[in-house]
Amino acid sequence: MLLGSILLALAWAALQGEITLLNVVEGYVIGYAILALLAKGGVMPSTLASRTRHAIGLLVFFAWELLLANFRVAADVLRGHRIEPAVVAIPLDVTTDGEILLLSMLINITPGSVTIDLSDDRRTLYVHVMHMKSADQTRREIKDGFERRVKLVFE
Repeated sequence: MLLGSILLALAWAALQGEITLLNVVEGYVIGYAILALLAKGGVMPSTLASRTRHAIGLLVFFAWELLLANFRVAADVLRGHRIEPAVVAIPLDVTTDGEILLLSMLINITPGSVTIDLSDDRRTLYVHVMHMKSADQTRREIKDGFERRVKLVFE
């Protein structure tokens, strides 16, 4: 249904005669409203509203984490702190390619952490972190932060 909203947004922008950010946003809002009404009437499944809400939550959480990580790295560089790099194995609850890819991308984009590898059985993600006080704390931060929110978006 998210794809449906995006397609409706692009169709709306095309009908307006030019594809601008404002036209696409207007089209998305109108398309979302149409699909929400269809879901409320029982014509379509009602997962669009919850997925959109969870996607916005993930976006806000990611923006906050990105801001904090940039400040941490900048402060470390300016103060000359010694880094404590480590590789930690994160057992995964996400299972699909899309979920694993999104989780890996979010980790890679956040300064101070890089996804290194995925186990052959796709149940463990190996992440290099710049500062690790404890492996359990790092696992908990990733699982309770990014992974939980990624899983909600794909439910």
